[in-house]
Amino acid sequence: MAKVKVKTFSVIRDVLGADIIEIEVAKPETVGRLFDTLARRYGQPFREKLWDPATGELAPFLIVLNETIIRSTTDMERAIRDGDEVAILFPIGGG
Repeated sequence: MAKVKVKTFSVIRDVLGADIIEIEVAKPETVGRLFDTLARRYGQPFREKLWDPATGELAPFLIVLNETIIRSTTDMERAIRDGDEVAILFPIGGG
């Protein structure tokens, strides 16, 4: 298992209830498995923010894995290790 720090902002922080949480991710230790674990722990409120209700797929947003920017649409199989930091950069609409 990998213990990962997850940094959150905006509406994701509101759902998780903290700026930073630590969570253990079971094998395979990937970014996708991290999001599956978060969805199980935080339930529908978390899923409503990050999954497209029409397709059931993750919406497009950026993730920072340590210091590397990756995408929710292409990089969910990226490996994570114990001690990694992941930031969820959810786009905020407005105008």
